[in-house]
Amino acid sequence: MDYKTEQFYHNNVNDVFAQYEAVKSPVAQHFPLAFRAGAKVLDIGCGSGRDLKALLDEGYDAFGIEPVEALRLKIIEHSPHLNDRVSSGVLPGIKSVEKYDGVLCSAVLMHIPLGQQLEAFIDLRNLLKIGGRLLLSLPESRNDLDDDFRDPDGRLFLPMDPQRIRLIAEQIGFTFLSQATTADSLGRSGLSWNVLIFEKSSESTRPLDRVESVLKNDRKVATYKLALMRAFCDIAERDENAVEWFPKGYVGMPVAALAECWLAYYWPLVAAPVHIPQSTTDYSDSARPISFRSHLSLLNQQCCAYFDPHSEIAHTLFVLAWKKGTLSNDIARQLKITLTAIRTAIVSGPVKYSAQGEMFWYDNEKKLVMLDVDLWREFCLSGHWIRDSLILRWANLCEHFAKKFDPSVDRGLTLPYLVKENLPEKEQSIARRMYEEHDDLTCVWSDKSITLATMDVDHALPFSLWRNNDLWNLLPAASAVNNQKRDKIPTPELLRKRKEVIVDLWRFANRVEPKVFSFEVERTLGKFRKVSWEEELFQYLSERAAAAIYRRGETAWEYG
Repeated sequence: MDYKTEQFYHNNVNDVFAQYEAVKSPVAQHFPLAFRAGAKVLDIGCGSGRDLKALLDEGYDAFGIEPVEALRLKIIEHSPHLNDRVSSGVLPGIKSVEKYDGVLCSAVLMHIPLGQQLEAFIDLRNLLKIGGRLLLSLPESRNDLDDDFRDPDGRLFLPMDPQRIRLIAEQIGFTFLSQATTADSLGRSGLSWNVLIFEKSSESTRPLDRVESVLKNDRKVATYKLALMRAFCDIAERDENAVEWFPKGYVGMPVAALAECWLAYYWPLVAAPVHIPQSTTDYSDSARPISFRSHLSLLNQQCCAYFDPHSEIAHTLFVLAWKKGTLSNDIARQLKITLTAIRTAIVSGPVKYSAQGEMFWYDNEKKLVMLDVDLWREFCLSGHWIRDSLILRWANLCEHFAKKFDPSVDRGLTLPYLVKENLPEKEQSIARRMYEEHDDLTCVWSDKSITLATMDVDHALPFSLWRNNDLWNLLPAASAVNNQKRDKIPTPELLRKRKEVIVDLWRFANRVEPKVFSFEVERTLGKFRKVSWEEELFQYLSERAAAAIYRRGETAWEYG
């Protein structure tokens, strides 16, 4: 819980208690939908005990946890019969061997700092039995907050977009059941509340009918729609925080980020020694190739001449120079021309002619591709294997286009160019050189002292799952420890224990390679806030790890 917020409640306990007790429980009407009759329910952040008493009155076996000790004592003073039912505890950080049929968390999450929200959700999940229900009450809007999201009393009220909260919950194994909006029970103007109900589920997959419907309606005259969907998958998995959330069920994705994905996808296809067609008219010497082929081909030629004759190595060195801001003037100019042509192709092609109409569209003023939030959720939850399906479809489509002009270009020839990894070990070299400058190198997971000879550059989030070589994901580890970890996922608990070490390494990387580091963090988070990037990036790392463990069933790893 945020310290300033806790202090406010501690210092104003009598007024707060009287204010809460003056009105009926605003969430009681949702109890029958959320909890089965007689269920064992835990009320987290139970305040004055108002909702706890409402639960007991309706026949639930209810207990409460309150972080503000003065409030907890006030509850017992006012209602002595609750003495054995109200405990001290702070979210996140609640440890309990008890498992509950239901958890109520009303007007709590907005008081928890951004870097701790995922931890809070994991605690909520761990408190529930399989099939248990979570009832959340979150503020929908406030019109009296400052730039740090604090009200005039100094309390933290972080924005609680219900779609964002739903996504976090579903990533760690909750199933969404319902959402409702209610007025503020205290009658405060400019404030309303969202009530969401989830169920803890062991289900590990989701139906993808909506994604499939988009692909089925493709006229299959170009690979553009497959490339767009693949970019959605990659941004959802690696750079999900880079999107903007909007009312009425849309997220906005920077068209520039999509164009960078396309640049990586089409580079090996265009650079291949044999012409691999990407549309019905994109054959060798065609007057109507894909619109950006000539621009990308020239960029590849320039990079091969400048960096390395081998196209894959040239691409890797080009990306590193791009991040560092050290591209030659000619290559930088051609890159700008190529990305502009790709952005035009994205907007005028698959976005404009989407068979689903309003499922996604382009906001020219904001330069964002607006995507239906339900479709975006599918990519976030299942993009790791939607991508594999898209790549196979892409290879089949290229074979289809080539039949008339060059039957030798089949799916077997095309597929390797669609899964090029562009020599990740080359990208890791910058991290290894960076850690050579560290005065006191220790293993990120164990604190063991290491030398360059005994150091591995470890992907905190395994490359086999994320294909991410950003500096913030490349951390020094003792070779013996890294051999234990391999492709396993560090648990959220391990990440919390090692947070200070991880953040110190990030700050070191930001000092040594500021251009590369800020470039990569900005791409991941959508921004680089000088005053808060550490918390936002750690939250992102924790979310990715939790999603892999709880949603994808990947192997969790703890050191020791």
